[in-house]
Amino acid sequence: MNLDFSRCKLVPFRHQVTGVEKLISQPVFALFDEMGSGKTFQVITAAQILYEQGIIDRVLVIAPASVRSVWFDSDFGELKKHLWDGLSSCILELHTKPRVWGELEKDKKKLLWMITNYEYVRSVDRFPEILQLCTKKTLLVLDESSAVKSHRAKQTIACLKLRKACGRVIILNGTPIANNPGDLYSQANIMSPEILGCTSWFHFRARYGIMGGWMNKQVVKWRDIEDLQKRLAPYVLRRLKADCLDLPPKLDSVVMTVPLSESVWKTYKAMRDEMVAWLNDATVSSASQAIVKVIRLAQITSGFLGGVEEMDLEDVDIENMIPAIRIPIPVQEIGREKLDFFHSWYNERLEEDPKFKCIVFCNFRPELARLMLEIEKLHPEVQIGEIRGGQKRDERNIALRLLDPLTTPDESVLVGATPGAGSLGLNLTAANYMIRLSNNFSLMKRLQGDDRIHRPGQTRTSNYFDFVATGPTGQKTIDHTIVAALKGKLELATFTTSAWVSALMEE
Repeated sequence: MNLDFSRCKLVPFRHQVTGVEKLISQPVFALFDEMGSGKTFQVITAAQILYEQGIIDRVLVIAPASVRSVWFDSDFGELKKHLWDGLSSCILELHTKPRVWGELEKDKKKLLWMITNYEYVRSVDRFPEILQLCTKKTLLVLDESSAVKSHRAKQTIACLKLRKACGRVIILNGTPIANNPGDLYSQANIMSPEILGCTSWFHFRARYGIMGGWMNKQVVKWRDIEDLQKRLAPYVLRRLKADCLDLPPKLDSVVMTVPLSESVWKTYKAMRDEMVAWLNDATVSSASQAIVKVIRLAQITSGFLGGVEEMDLEDVDIENMIPAIRIPIPVQEIGREKLDFFHSWYNERLEEDPKFKCIVFCNFRPELARLMLEIEKLHPEVQIGEIRGGQKRDERNIALRLLDPLTTPDESVLVGATPGAGSLGLNLTAANYMIRLSNNFSLMKRLQGDDRIHRPGQTRTSNYFDFVATGPTGQKTIDHTIVAALKGKLELATFTTSAWVSALMEE
């Protein structure tokens, strides 16, 4: 296929040319390139070619809420970077307060881009409005398609209905499986039920799953994976950055151990022992129930007790988990060992490099708020920003610009973030240091988060640090289990109750 890429603002890499060719030639396709390989560039370029060929006249992009601005932003978004000069486009953000930029003339022929998020699409009141905008000349793009991996989720059902109304579909995902082949069912089914030839999730599970666990209702092992891969192969491209891009090295995470005080350790052990007793109770039926208690235990190693409702619950990302946790106990600070250790480490970095830039992840909102107040008070010379759920758009944009290589200031920068809001779709390559004061339980968000700094635009070695709490004399805590599992690319949501007991009792 001979395509003209001369109108592109950036010269495409060879793998991107191949990707664009696939997206144009096949109306149903999955681009599973590793994060940072330029998936959005390939989609935007392919869509413009399809528009000029008369095959589509609009594109509906559905992304996580935290990624919506990555597409839409009229100054630094992906569309702004990659739309061709001379091609009339109108970009509409479908949200509570709609925004628009681009060619607005009513009668002028133009390529219409509609950008929204999964939470908006699954709304019963808003879905009909979006469905009416879809035609057979609409290209549907599902970004971070792990959002539709559950066949029962409302957003999955909504996206399946939208797919039936659209003529073409592209799904994008840098972590399509995250250690569970079952994640592929709904993603493939949305593209086309003919790909897998399964009439339902239960048909898929019966073909590829081996059942066991509690009441024989859990998939304990997957089989015939080669057959699954063979069926998907014609509709999927998956390229790793190491195979197609020449980037600076990405170093393995360095574990920084932080001893807890005797008082915090006493509180930790009491809750740990209570949790072990609870897990050994024969009435405990679900590993996802265990995660709720593990969250509370992990809070202690970060210096807080109670107030679990203050955490970004979307960060847990576990199927069938309790939809909300409401604990009447107010959040209480019981220790600051990690914060003090980080501050000592951070001072050393600033002494080495007065223009040091980094991103710091905190899994708990009180921990993030405390960190930001501390840096603001002790380091007024440092430019700070925050990326978290529920914040105002302007606040988020300030933080993104601080670590975007095009807009970063010529001075030191620290951006604090929660994994749910800061792990997906962002270019933060002005920093080459990533610190996790506490870890999210989701392997997908861990892998995605790593690549916020290791992607095109990075000119230095990417460095990672995990802060892990220990007992006063080096005893292991839940932090060790979480970091070891994530570094080993294990999904904590699959841990059995017996596995949690074994991990918790290890000192």
